[in-house]
Amino acid sequence: MKRFVKAFYALLIFSLLVAYSGPVIAQSYHVAATSAQASGSPNDWIPVKIEVENVAGKEINVRVEITDRSGLPTGWDTQICFFQNCFPPGSKLHEGPMATGFKEELDITFITDSTPGTGTVKVMITNLDNTSEKTELTFTATTGQTAVAGVPSASDLILSQNYPNPFSMSKSNNTTITYRMSGSGSASVKVYNLLGKEVRTLVNETRPFGKSSVSWDGRDNAGRQVPAGIYVYKLTTNSQTLSRRMMITR
Repeated sequence: MKRFVKAFYALLIFSLLVAYSGPVIAQSYHVAATSAQASGSPNDWIPVKIEVENVAGKEINVRVEITDRSGLPTGWDTQICFFQNCFPPGSKLHEGPMATGFKEELDITFITDSTPGTGTVKVMITNLDNTSEKTELTFTATTGQTAVAGVPSASDLILSQNYPNPFSMSKSNNTTITYRMSGSGSASVKVYNLLGKEVRTLVNETRPFGKSSVSWDGRDNAGRQVPAGIYVYKLTTNSQTLSRRMMITR
């Protein structure tokens, strides 16, 4: 009997060793951080970004889902930008492939209102090829009053949010971009698509100190109407570059 019990326990221990000595599945993606934060002005679109990299050695399928929006102030919204695309504000879940070795910034853009505050959302990344592999990320954005009772310093270069935004080409002839130069000098204002390709040059000249504005009619440098979607516009001077996003609808 004792010999039987010893044999049984030996077999049990061997079975457990086999069960736990299988190959360890490596993390198929890498995130640069588990939390990120950014700040901006009220009525601003504030992008908060964390880089995600496919390290699986093969294409993987990934889900990005906003799982908790309870930390958003009333009147705020969010927009997911990933899979080389920006999705409509308010959407919470998107899935897509990540190519081998591909790196991309997961961008959660906070769409704020006129009241200063802080917003936080939780986002879950899941490998759909192995759903036990998931990572929770925290994104935070803060808006507040600028110094001196909300008046920016005269030395600040400023790029304001375009208006109207979103810009509907069926309802408006153009959208206006306002900026302020901190001193006289060369300046360019250009519009890019989300792949970084230049769409339109609006300003490329010497501009004086102070406030200026320029309008865009939703057309590219060849005069063609651009597709609906998210675009980035950049103000570049000799010393600094500022950028914001805009949305075009039909």
